[in-house]
Amino acid sequence: MLSMIKESSQNALERYFAMNGEDISMSQQAFSEARQKIKWEAFREMFDFTATVHYRNNEMLLWNGFRLHAIDGSKLALPNDKPLLEYFGGHGAKGTTPTAQVSMLYDIINDLVIDALIEPMKNGEQALALAHIKRLAGIETFEQWQELVILDRGYSSKDIISELISRKMHCLIRVRAKFSTAIDALGLGDHLLALEHGAKRLPVRVIKFPLSSGETETLVTSVMDAKYGVSEFKELYFKRWPIETKYNIIKQKLEIENFSGRLVDNIRQDFYASMVLTNLAADFFQAAQEEVDDEQEKKDNKYWYQVNVNHEIGVLKDRLIKAILEEDGKKRGEKFEKVIELLKKRLIPIRPGRSLPRTKFPRKAKFHHNHKSNC
Repeated sequence: MLSMIKESSQNALERYFAMNGEDISMSQQAFSEARQKIKWEAFREMFDFTATVHYRNNEMLLWNGFRLHAIDGSKLALPNDKPLLEYFGGHGAKGTTPTAQVSMLYDIINDLVIDALIEPMKNGEQALALAHIKRLAGIETFEQWQELVILDRGYSSKDIISELISRKMHCLIRVRAKFSTAIDALGLGDHLLALEHGAKRLPVRVIKFPLSSGETETLVTSVMDAKYGVSEFKELYFKRWPIETKYNIIKQKLEIENFSGRLVDNIRQDFYASMVLTNLAADFFQAAQEEVDDEQEKKDNKYWYQVNVNHEIGVLKDRLIKAILEEDGKKRGEKFEKVIELLKKRLIPIRPGRSLPRTKFPRKAKFHHNHKSNC
């Protein structure tokens, strides 16, 4: 399940045992029965460990003393089975397509998913965001940094602002018009305001600036330090973009919607297995990129180069699990180094200013749940 082989279960089983040099045969039915003995919470525990160990083993990257987070949600298309529809709910015109609501708390600069949730559709994005904040508050932290959470306008909520402030965390939220009549009445610029929230008054700054379209953008933040002005907050808000890229990797590269089971627990197992791999892939990418950057410093190339994510996923499919299962510590380290060396061989140039037009009518379902790939 961790080997990322997205094809028919029978082919995946045969390829897995062949890859490990084992003369073992297992039927799809036997695999389905065996996986029911594993609690999905075990995969969740593995995922939590990937976040913990990353901070232990790597230098913490900060923005002016802040650890930057983004929270964002998405929807995952599920196999078209009635039990999944009954548990998770549906999406579409008549709500008949089984769909799960997912959400991530993402460390933007350190490229790490700290928390991830997959829940029924009735649990809205704002409710999951509050759960992320409580989770973040329970994670061991250090006094030398502060937490700053960046949120899109779908999270315009005084409950979220209040929750962050009460936990001595900071926020930067893009808010909609009519979120607050007091905010709507303000002109362009940088303003101090106390938002009324029940019996509470929430001290915030309101940043309003014009967009190239002529519209007015409004940001609300609890960061009061005057050394950060309108331009800094504009730049800071757009730092949340990597969470969109992370969802693209999870959906398109790791093929998270190509589920290997059709029960509720199977869906949760696959989801957290993918989140484990997401963080492991980020660790390998970072390690390889650091070596690439060191080598590029000595060269006079026209472009700066980075590791090819598509190639990385392919390398990890074939080698990651074999390396993890190696009991000899020295040999395991050598296999990890081999993975990094392979990643360094396939680089792509970073071309400044290059952009691609967005597809106007993107295909919704990337994988047919009733007809698995056999390649």
